[in-house]
Amino acid sequence: MSSSRKKIKLLFITQKIHQADDDLAFVILWIKEFIKQGVDVQVVCLERGEFDDSFPVYSLGKEKGAGKLGRMLRFWQLIFRLKYNRVYVHMNPEYFTLGGWYWFLKKIPMYLWYTHYTMHFHLWLAGHLSARMFAATKQSLPQYEGSPKKIITGHGIDIDFWLKDFHEDKNNSSEFNLLTVHRICRSKRLELAIKALNFLPSAYNLTIYGRDVEKDYYGEILDLIKEEKLENRVKLMGPVPMAELKNIYHKFRIMVNMASETIDKTMLEGMLFGIFPVTTAGNSQAIGLSDYPNNDEPETLAKFIMQKKWQEYSVESLQRIVEEKHSLEALIKKMGKYIIEGN
Repeated sequence: MSSSRKKIKLLFITQKIHQADDDLAFVILWIKEFIKQGVDVQVVCLERGEFDDSFPVYSLGKEKGAGKLGRMLRFWQLIFRLKYNRVYVHMNPEYFTLGGWYWFLKKIPMYLWYTHYTMHFHLWLAGHLSARMFAATKQSLPQYEGSPKKIITGHGIDIDFWLKDFHEDKNNSSEFNLLTVHRICRSKRLELAIKALNFLPSAYNLTIYGRDVEKDYYGEILDLIKEEKLENRVKLMGPVPMAELKNIYHKFRIMVNMASETIDKTMLEGMLFGIFPVTTAGNSQAIGLSDYPNNDEPETLAKFIMQKKWQEYSVESLQRIVEEKHSLEALIKKMGKYIIEGN
């Protein structure tokens, strides 16, 4: 371990620290990998839940009912008091608006992880203040395409965590049971997967795990299922803690995920268990898959599933793609190269 690495004291700012969360539990794995690679990490989060206290975490108090003003004052108190020489903001560029001026004055290098594509003021400011902006795929942060600040890293999947006690070299699950795992919101375009069932034999069904974060869209999905008379072929299971997904992934062979211009990490997690992700051409290419539907139409998705090109991908080959392109160890090393040097 180099002496320069020992001196790195990273302030990691994120939305939630909760090891049983259905969406953000993976953040804990990321932080532990930073620590494993020699970085001293302190965490500021909006909300804290169940956690093993393996590293310092300072909550802004949302879980205790703290209001916006109280959380903002707490944030300033923490960034003024804690000792650190690097700042890493995970997915919430709003913190550049709140604290970027202070870090700029203190000449503390700032970094952002962001996997969306919509520009707004907070992101604009983060683009000016940050040393680097990390994204899993080229599709994220399109406004900064060509900028040296934008660094494409791939995703970060903790392979040891997911494959512990899993030793299967084949996935013999039924091809008729399709899976979707992601938040239920408009950007995920869940309606495409549901409509695809109309072009598949009646033996095919779709199981959906995810939190209904947009109530109006969730209502539209329920209406769509009724209109298409698919009540017996679509199961909405609600959210599930991350660790429990291990007991779900190995029961499926195909995942349908038509989220536009972003790789949901659940696709990569599922690949470790031999699940083939049916997704957009851009997502497929970013993952490292050479076979994918020609367009996003439900009928095209159904035809692709029926063509069974996905059968050519073994558990081993899918795992290899994740290991080579999207492992957590590789991700943290890629980002750490910039963070440690402060550039």
